[in-house]
Amino acid sequence: MEKTMDFAELEELKAQFNILIEKLEKQTIINEKLIKESMKQKLSYVDRTYKMYKIAIVITTPLLIALLFLYKASLVLCIFATLSQIVEMVLHRREYRKLNTKGLMSLSHIEAVERVVTFKKNFKRNGIVMLIPGIILFIAFIGLVTDYKVEIGTMIFYLIFCLLALTYEFVRSKKMFSKLDEILKQIEELKGE
Repeated sequence: MEKTMDFAELEELKAQFNILIEKLEKQTIINEKLIKESMKQKLSYVDRTYKMYKIAIVITTPLLIALLFLYKASLVLCIFATLSQIVEMVLHRREYRKLNTKGLMSLSHIEAVERVVTFKKNFKRNGIVMLIPGIILFIAFIGLVTDYKVEIGTMIFYLIFCLLALTYEFVRSKKMFSKLDEILKQIEELKGE
């Protein structure tokens, strides 16, 4: 009698254990879905940032050239401004394509982490590299506007404008890097499950 009771209890424990395992598997699937949905939202932010950036380049390049012509800038300066905008857009486009936000979640964990880390590193490098033509254009533009005379009011106005633009770019990049860091953490969480 005791053996049958032990066997019955063992069967009951086994059934309860199977129910717990099933619940745990469902919970893991739900957690994985939530993490992936969160990653999609963050990657969507990166996509939107890139689209806004492309629109800004498409709008600002002709405006910049028009301003340079308005102030009778040399053709060399206009070509330099255009080329610097094109180079910046090509560099960023290349990095966004390598990141491939649409296909990132289908990659292996190692490859996904590698792409995000590489994107961050190259995005920072490109930003630093593109500061050089930006500074040259800023100095040339102030020279054109002031007719190469020291006009403190005009210089301060353009300096404040550029500082605001740089601050906006810094904040936007910082937010994007924060989203990418969160994606890296979530990739690691998925790897752990």
